[in-house]
Amino acid sequence: MKKPLIAAAIMLGLTGIAAAQTVVTVNGTKIDSKEIDNQVNILVKESQNKIQDSPELRKSITNRLVTRTLLIQAAKKQNLDKDPEYLNALSQAEAEAKRLGDDKKPGFNEEWAFFKDNLLAQAYLANVVKNNPVKPEDVRNAYNDIAKYYSGTQEVQLGEILTRDTDTANKAIAQLQAKKSFAAVAKEYTIDPAGRESGGIPKDYIAIKDLQENATLVYNAIKDLKKGQYTTTPVQGNGNIYAVFYINDKRSIKLPTQKEMEPMLSRRMQNATMARALDELYKSASIKQ
Repeated sequence: MKKPLIAAAIMLGLTGIAAAQTVVTVNGTKIDSKEIDNQVNILVKESQNKIQDSPELRKSITNRLVTRTLLIQAAKKQNLDKDPEYLNALSQAEAEAKRLGDDKKPGFNEEWAFFKDNLLAQAYLANVVKNNPVKPEDVRNAYNDIAKYYSGTQEVQLGEILTRDTDTANKAIAQLQAKKSFAAVAKEYTIDPAGRESGGIPKDYIAIKDLQENATLVYNAIKDLKKGQYTTTPVQGNGNIYAVFYINDKRSIKLPTQKEMEPMLSRRMQNATMARALDELYKSASIKQ
């Protein structure tokens, strides 16, 4: 039980309750600094110190704790804490904890309280989705919108060589100009481990329109390139990363069928429904810092 409870805690920002300075009050429920301290400790420990304490981290944790509190309050208003499905899930989890002996371990009571609140927050979101089911016509309309958006556009299989300086990028370009294969040049010069292994060319294609919308720098560099062509000057990305891009293939975009995209579209609409419900909770909440 211990590991699942910790994982649940990380997902929704659950922490221990201890007397400390109040950081924020949500509809009268206090969130104190000790809760935030505990959450910071959990994240740092679970990330093996890859995540470090910072004001930005604490702000993010505080926001998640506010969201968690709103969800729990809303669930209790709907009496979901008395719902048979919720109680049955708790019963099964408790039985598993006892079977594993986790209920005898130090800190179990606190972790169990975390788990119950986490499950209750999830129950509220599940109830929102249940009461607002995705309709087949909604999926169909969403798919048609996507098909219309990408109609007449192309996608590319985009190779890339990533370097830490312009000199190395220019050396790679010189090798390409000398008719050396892109894969061979990528394996020699790219700093990307996956690129070295694959020759810098992924299997997947990416829509040019997606690059135009989300990666303008890349789009501007490759928009006029034809199959087999590459950028002849290094493209500077974030920080001191310089890239050489290569069009391994270019074709009319191939969208998955509606049936293939239906699970993804349904999840997207369910997420939008949950986001709207949460937004309503925030709008009606009294949050004091």
